[in-house]
Amino acid sequence: MERYHELLEGGALAVDVRAEPLFKARPTPGAVNVPWARIQEGDHDLPKDRPLVLLCEVGQMSRVAALYLEADGYGPVYVLEGGLRALDGGGA
Repeated sequence: MERYHELLEGGALAVDVRAEPLFKARPTPGAVNVPWARIQEGDHDLPKDRPLVLLCEVGQMSRVAALYLEADGYGPVYVLEGGLRALDGGGA
């Protein structure tokens, strides 16, 4: 998880791609919430001028969202492997 914190300290934006109810029930400090379905539809205003670090519960939806963003010209896009479970120390 050290790399995650290094990326954020370096100016990357943390993007939680979980559905809004899940994000509201358990927010990710410092992250913006853009559900992966909105990313898939292109319905977001994420910046193209800074790195993005995507996260979800276990990393699956983050990987899907990263593919859409990269195809739309975003980059670099990182995925928090293991998601919030890994961030909490629970592994994936």
